[in-house]
Amino acid sequence: MHFARIFKWLSLLVAFTAAVVRAQQPTDAVLFNGQDLIGWEGDTKYWKVEEGQLVGVAKNEVSENTFLWSKVPVENFFLSVSVKLTPNHRNSGIQFRSSKLPPSEALGYQADIGQDFWGRLYHESGRGKLVWNDAGEQSVKPNQWNHYEILAVGHHIWLAVNGTLSVTLDDPHGEIRGRIALQIHSGPAQEVRFKEFKLIHNPKIELAGYNEAQLLAALKQVGVAEAEAATPSLSDQKTESDSQSTK
Repeated sequence: MHFARIFKWLSLLVAFTAAVVRAQQPTDAVLFNGQDLIGWEGDTKYWKVEEGQLVGVAKNEVSENTFLWSKVPVENFFLSVSVKLTPNHRNSGIQFRSSKLPPSEALGYQADIGQDFWGRLYHESGRGKLVWNDAGEQSVKPNQWNHYEILAVGHHIWLAVNGTLSVTLDDPHGEIRGRIALQIHSGPAQEVRFKEFKLIHNPKIELAGYNEAQLLAALKQVGVAEAEAATPSLSDQKTESDSQSTK
């Protein structure tokens, strides 16, 4: 009887531990270790680690976009990170579910950064402007640290800047897996810093104080025709980028 009781309690303990483990969201601590560029790949002429931050610096004019790529693949995920762009009227971005496009570009979603771009969703080297509004821009602290959140589950994407929801998108034409990358946009000298990374795989659907029901209700679907209508051709994008330092 004594052994039976012990076995029963051990079984209950195992079951409880398993339930706790299942309830925990897996945080990926290896995205950035705060010390060096292990787990990342890019041109060290532009990218470095300083004061526990990932730093992209262009001291002179940059002729083409340059990216720092994480080696961690993402599919359904939540990412939060603090970003500081100096000066604020330069341009940067956070690629996600993206892939390399030789020789030096990226293909996939980009959470945009910079004056008149904060909180917008762009499809780099592809469909162009997806969700293009000023919701995120209105909450930005220029030349200071700003908190960016990205939630992607299936074809649903949400972005928030400093707690303000800026993108709610149901995009059945988009990528569902890929990699994260950080951008220095072509153009004048600039510096962009990233810190306080938090990556969660297979997250709950919650963001910026909104619960799952609220986020699902806020979704706006953008079809191919609508995205193309709002987006110049790739050649036009290059011309626009060269002249306005936009995407």
